Amino acid sequence: MKKFIYLFVASICIIVMTDIAYAVGTPAGTVIQSRSRVIYSTASGASTDTVYSNYVSFTIAQVGAVNLTPSSNASTTDGDSLYVAYPLTVTNSGNGTDYFKLSYVSSKGWTGTFYFDANGDGSLQAGEISAGSISQSSNIAADATYKLMVRIFVPRGGSLNGQIDTTVVTTKSNFDSTKTNTAQIRTTVNTVNIPNIGTALTVTPTNPTPGQNVQYSLIITNSGSVAATGVTFTDLINTSQFSFISGTTTQGTFNGSIVPATWTVGTINPGGSVTVTITLQVLPTLPNGTQLNNQINVNYTVGGNTFTITSNNPYAAVGVVRNVQISPTAVSSSNEADDTLAYAFTVKNTGNSKDVLEMEYNSSKSYTWVFFRDVNNSGTYDAGDTQLTNTNTTPTTVDVDSVAATDSVKILGRLIVPKVTTDEEQDVTTFTVRSSADNTKFQSAIGTTTIGIPVIDLVRSVTPAGNQPPGEEMTFQVAYQNNGHGKAYNFSVTENEADSMSYVANSVTIDNVAKTDAADADEVTVTTVSGRKVITINIGILNALSTQGIIRYRATIH
Repeated sequence: MKKFIYLFVASICIIVMTDIAYAVGTPAGTVIQSRSRVIYSTASGASTDTVYSNYVSFTIAQVGAVNLTPSSNASTTDGDSLYVAYPLTVTNSGNGTDYFKLSYVSSKGWTGTFYFDANGDGSLQAGEISAGSISQSSNIAADATYKLMVRIFVPRGGSLNGQIDTTVVTTKSNFDSTKTNTAQIRTTVNTVNIPNIGTALTVTPTNPTPGQNVQYSLIITNSGSVAATGVTFTDLINTSQFSFISGTTTQGTFNGSIVPATWTVGTINPGGSVTVTITLQVLPTLPNGTQLNNQINVNYTVGGNTFTITSNNPYAAVGVVRNVQISPTAVSSSNEADDTLAYAFTVKNTGNSKDVLEMEYNSSKSYTWVFFRDVNNSGTYDAGDTQLTNTNTTPTTVDVDSVAATDSVKILGRLIVPKVTTDEEQDVTTFTVRSSADNTKFQSAIGTTTIGIPVIDLVRSVTPAGNQPPGEEMTFQVAYQNNGHGKAYNFSVTENEADSMSYVANSVTIDNVAKTDAADADEVTVTTVSGRKVITINIGILNALSTQGIIRYRATIH
């Protein structure tokens, strides 16, 4: 035995260890066993032996992972108000069965819906839609796939032409929510683009006489990328105001004198324009001032959907009627001198034709008012408000603006309140808006401005009354009050030490509240000027119609 050990240690020992290796994707739950093997020989090399270790075993844990393909996809529509569907494949890249939650974010805020692609053909069939939408996949075995479709709804909107929506789809492992993958979908919209026709319909003339013809004209342009088909124009014609005369179109046909009037245009290709006109006669029985009403509807088809848009109703009225309005018709304010006062008015052209409105004023106290355009409609004077210029020979009259029929303008009448000598002096200013085309058409508003000033009542007294001997301590009292309707600013009372008297230090009270002589935070300061005490009481602001204030202090007769 001793010889064997000696020979073993002296020999060259070769150890070979083997193990079983698996790929990263080894299924979860797989049990792995392994052991080590040693091969060696004796010193003589005559014999070889093998020794095995014990087995070590462990189980493969589940790992979540997901892949979403294709990572990007794109499509271009041939219209709007339609659906676009994209195929996606969810692959369970983990090592165990898992299901995956689905979500999306659209850059345009469009709506997306997920469906199971049951037959895996990459297109969305009616049966797959009727089966209902999904928000997650079913359970998927490791390395298996799940086919789905994401359907994006492109909303209605001619202005969408050429726009691109980017929708990011995210799939997330239910087993490990930190494991996600995304795919990007880009949808480019090609559609009909007929700009807003809210101002496209025009009428000539705008102020016809009873029995006169008027012509309405509408131009439609397709600035989109696809054709608008099945285009028709329809005018219902208000037969209580008009009778039909004629109609024309630059493309297609007009149905003649039938009411409603219909133009069959057909197709308007990208970049194409069509102009339709209709001539109507104003009924001879319509009175002057009657507002005329007419609109044209446009119908067209794109992407299998038919849409209707309605034109504006351009303003027109029978005859020319001038009239104006100002509101409110009464304003008032109480102010003090140097205040900036602004009265806000709305002036309106209530006639049926454009008119230059004028503003004028007449002040009972000959105050000077300045008019401004209230640019931000705040009702108060701001730095951005523009002053109205005077183009008239009368200095109290200014031009407001050329105002369209039924439109209104915000105006501010501004005054720097002057100094006056009488409390509650009152100015009555008449503000008048007038039609420059017909000076007999006007309306006025009354502005009543009351100016308050301070009215100070000051009464001084002393006790005890009558003749007093030397050494007597006297109490002086000053009663003050503002009986006016304006504040008194920097109100200060000054008392000088009388001849043959000595002021009693720290004896001042205000409304029975003791004050010190020092120059501190209270209202009283006592100083010496030419050997005599000077008592200064700084009240500050004395409000209008204040209650009476009482100042007292004491002094001794020499």
